[in-house]
Amino acid sequence: MSSDPSSGSPEQPDERGHRAEGSASHPADPAEREAARSADRKAQNDAWAASGLLISGVIVWGGIGYLLSAWLNNQVFVMVGLLLGTATALYGIWFRYGRS
Repeated sequence: MSSDPSSGSPEQPDERGHRAEGSASHPADPAEREAARSADRKAQNDAWAASGLLISGVIVWGGIGYLLSAWLNNQVFVMVGLLLGTATALYGIWFRYGRS
């Protein structure tokens, strides 16, 4: 029997730390790889959408609060608008992504 290090078994990683083709960490089937990429893209898209929802909620409601504060000459509406924007955005994120 030869003890050639380049003929490693499928369970053992090679010298670069990569597992053999078809292992659990690197599926050999192209359909499985595409499904894994698709799941990664969906997770990234969800994260960007949640961030955008949070930022837009704060900007929109904070802007409304700012306009009310300028119109009524009372600075409390800016803080109320920012808090309302944050709360509604967090509720929207929870409603869309947190219940699954």
